[in-house]
Amino acid sequence: MGALFAHTVRMLVRQRDVLIWVILFPLALATLFHVMLSNIDESYRVDPASCVVVADDNFNSERAVFFREMLDEVSAPGAGQLLDVAKVATLEEGREAVLSGDAAACITVDEEGLPSMQVSPLAASLTTGSIDQSVVRAVLDQYCQIYAEMKQTFLSQPSAQGMQAPPSEGELAEFARSAGMSEAASAFMSDAVRTQQVDVLRVQASSTVRYYYALMGFAALMSITVSINAVSAARANTSAVGARRQVSGVSPARQLAVAMAASFVTVFFCLLLAFAYMRFVLGVEFGGRDGLAMLALAACALMSTALGAAIGAIPKISIPGKTGIATGITCFCALFAGLYGEPSMQLADRVSQSAPWAVLVNPAAQAANAFYDLTYYDSLAPFFATLCVLAVMAAVFFVVAALLMRRQNYERL
Repeated sequence: MGALFAHTVRMLVRQRDVLIWVILFPLALATLFHVMLSNIDESYRVDPASCVVVADDNFNSERAVFFREMLDEVSAPGAGQLLDVAKVATLEEGREAVLSGDAAACITVDEEGLPSMQVSPLAASLTTGSIDQSVVRAVLDQYCQIYAEMKQTFLSQPSAQGMQAPPSEGELAEFARSAGMSEAASAFMSDAVRTQQVDVLRVQASSTVRYYYALMGFAALMSITVSINAVSAARANTSAVGARRQVSGVSPARQLAVAMAASFVTVFFCLLLAFAYMRFVLGVEFGGRDGLAMLALAACALMSTALGAAIGAIPKISIPGKTGIATGITCFCALFAGLYGEPSMQLADRVSQSAPWAVLVNPAAQAANAFYDLTYYDSLAPFFATLCVLAVMAAVFFVVAALLMRRQNYERL
């Protein structure tokens, strides 16, 4: 049995269609995905918008202290940096920086401490310049809105009723030292709405990793040809090798069992090779659960082996015909798993929402979902539920294969 197992594995990995479509093609397709999709996530990230601020007396006044603090915060280096701010001494220098394209906007501060921006119409016609101007405008509009709310709250306090509008520097300094300042701050904070950014997924969402997960489902179905070849080599009416093996000293049941075991091992290591290439060479994120990913690979390999056995057991069809059936099933299922680009992914999402049962019976979609569940869900319940679906599929396919292969007689070998 051991010698038969080793011989079957060697026979399978030497098959030309296995070498090309099961081993090399998923690696080539993953490389193509990496070349095409590597810059998509980067395109959704906004670089800090370059701008200049005129550091004159108005900018350095007490009225603009909150604006200066806000500007320092949004221009601080880090993941949340929105602006790349450079200071100039005069408005003319700021305009020159904008007209030359070195800055998207020039920020000035008026006597009340409120900012405004000046832009170049040439920069607005460019995509990058328009985006940078929109970022600067959004920051300034947000500040002006908060400033207006703070001003209304502070001036509504009883201790500020005697102030002129706008208050002088002396009145502001006196008010800051009074008890009304604390009362105004408390009144403003009592009505403030705080927001907190939370992540509902385990890892940062990516718009490209789903294509790699769909590719894993596609690779699992492409591996159907492995067990088709193994079953065909053990059956008397499909090949000369099968005819000779039928009259050997090993029973047909044992030969088929060895063929299934060898197919499973071969498919598992082919999928493991594709997984390792994506994970460690291309840097595809699988949620940091590489150990559990081995279970997903095993479930996909078991399902693929069973489906290939069911197709390989169909009588009166040649091996090329069975391979064609397997290829058609693979391409059709991969369409609804989202492999063929954004339109295919959108179609897969619509089918998932309108007809969940169609996803439930799609082997490629379930194989892709196993890696998706493993990556993004905190709980492992969805992952193990998908593994159970793959196991049920494998059991059904094995039953079909057994029914097709039982009690067969041949007129001649």
